[in-house]
Amino acid sequence: MLNRMSSSTPSPVAPRNNLPLPSLLAYSTPMIAINFSLVLFMTYVNNYAIDVLLVPAAAMGMIFGLGRLWDALTDPMVGVLSDRTQHRWGRRRPWIAASSIPVAAFGMMVWSPPESLSTPALIAWMTVAVFGFNTAMTLFLTPHQALGAELTEDHHSVSRIFAFRQAAGYLGMIPCLVFAIEYLMTAEDRRASASELALYAGIAIILFNAISVATLREPTSNRRRGGGSTAGVAKDVWKNAYARRLLIMIFIEHTGSGASMVVAPFMIKYVIGLPHATGEIFMFYVGSSLLSLPLWLELSRRIGKKWTWMVGLVVGMTGYIALFFIGPGELRWMQMVVSMTGACSACGTMIGSSILADVIDADELETGERKEGAYYASYTFLYKASSGVMAMITGFALSATGFIPDAAEQSELVRTTIRSLNGLVPFATMLVGSFILVTFTLTEDVHAEIRAKLDARRAEAD
Repeated sequence: MLNRMSSSTPSPVAPRNNLPLPSLLAYSTPMIAINFSLVLFMTYVNNYAIDVLLVPAAAMGMIFGLGRLWDALTDPMVGVLSDRTQHRWGRRRPWIAASSIPVAAFGMMVWSPPESLSTPALIAWMTVAVFGFNTAMTLFLTPHQALGAELTEDHHSVSRIFAFRQAAGYLGMIPCLVFAIEYLMTAEDRRASASELALYAGIAIILFNAISVATLREPTSNRRRGGGSTAGVAKDVWKNAYARRLLIMIFIEHTGSGASMVVAPFMIKYVIGLPHATGEIFMFYVGSSLLSLPLWLELSRRIGKKWTWMVGLVVGMTGYIALFFIGPGELRWMQMVVSMTGACSACGTMIGSSILADVIDADELETGERKEGAYYASYTFLYKASSGVMAMITGFALSATGFIPDAAEQSELVRTTIRSLNGLVPFATMLVGSFILVTFTLTEDVHAEIRAKLDARRAEAD
């Protein structure tokens, strides 16, 4: 059986396709602008809509949560369709190119509703904008992530590719979290400032995507090797024991971290009471995420991907449990804690994406198909579904505990709720996820055996 136990100590494997730096940059650069827009949306749109646009908290929580669930549902469709795409540009680049204008347009719509709208009309506008933005992002993110797994066949080189992708994403997060959110929270005219940022972000997305599509080349060997029907592909993914365990673990872990991302601005404003230090706090989060990537990459070569991820989870759990106990004005404590949670996030995203590429090889050995789109769609489906559920819970929790939009003071119950969603919930879900990860058996040695069988099959076919 493919998932039999094997030694967890990595063995040396010669690189099979170490992607050159220009190709790495061409692949990863679009994530700078995409992640700026996405993180601004994920982190601040709830706070902005409730405090500035005056959308009712429960309604906005429902819109955001259902929008994320819709986003999750569209991932499998886009993943399967991109696997089947037959175009002279390849399977993924046509989707990347097609996503550019919709992402920019719906981004403008999210941040710039007309001021004359009544409350029901505003709710309807935000519903269309949020659903449209999420759908447009799916058109980019699922094919782009799948493309990363196709650019190499080496066990560790794929980690390098996703490390570059993640680093580019953090370069987009830095101006978003350090400058943009604090700027929007403190600007004299927050509506006009949000519209201006959305316009610049949209232009950057269109430009970076165009350069990437024009300069990057896709492998041609996987064309016409996508899966069959959507139901058949879903069955293959679920039958893969490695995928089943990995995806369940990802869903559980991200259920908590998704809540923390949504609640973070509320935590900074209403619990710590330092909205003007938002950029300074997020700088530590993003900085630790970016700077920790080489550490996680090197550690995964030494002790393996799974145990590297376990180290990251322990760091994250320590940070999240400490986050619950932070009080008003404790800026340095907050900076230290978010440095730990940021490093954990970087580890999980990079290693999880890299392990999934190994899982796809195991699927190819079983089915003879290359379904990167379907597998990464499953990954993002669970990630978005978990954060969508937690966004709805967050909105209802704030409303139920008496949250007052943009009030100088909140009740102790509201502050405790915010601290719990930020700290205790992520700690608990990561703890459960770590127990699942311990049982994962797709080590480097097992993957090397899978690759050897795939190479032998291809040699026979040639």
